[in-house]
Amino acid sequence: MNSKKIIFSLLFLTLGVFGVAQEKINWTKIDKVEKQMAKKENANKKYFVDCYTDWCGWCKKMDSDTFSDTLIAKLMNHYFVASKFNAEQAEDVTINGTTYQNPNYDANARRKTAHQLALYLLNNRLGYPSFSILDKDFKVITIIPGYYPANEFEKIIVYYGENYSKDLSFETFSKEYAEKYRAEILKKVYSEK
Repeated sequence: MNSKKIIFSLLFLTLGVFGVAQEKINWTKIDKVEKQMAKKENANKKYFVDCYTDWCGWCKKMDSDTFSDTLIAKLMNHYFVASKFNAEQAEDVTINGTTYQNPNYDANARRKTAHQLALYLLNNRLGYPSFSILDKDFKVITIIPGYYPANEFEKIIVYYGENYSKDLSFETFSKEYAEKYRAEILKKVYSEK
């Protein structure tokens, strides 16, 4: 092999590795989500909210292990407009014409109070991390509590992203995912521009 071919091959491999490593979830600020959901390219997407707190160790682990995974990022960007929401924040949030507050917020308190939006998104069952998937009208479709490694979270994303929840139990889908669904899903997701 001549030196030009070797250099070209190394350059191609380097770009390929760095290109894959660069895939990240496109997190949208929660107060900008309505604008994002209204965009034509997001017409078929659902809304995903990661409800976290600053003190939650499992939330940080979810960020470092699961949400940083390249495939998870690709799937999340394909199926959802995603936001992170600090469930104990002080700032008001207006979504779909409703303003949510944290009326008992005390910056000096050791333990912070839950924001009204967190109470809505999690149906008053506060545990972190928890994830809410909402429809176009900002109605909660499902709540997913807890930490998940990337390989388990992949199934959850695809299950709700592809609307399998209408016809199939998650238990059945999860058992059949690798053999029956995964190859076709990955082909579809990686073929989009």
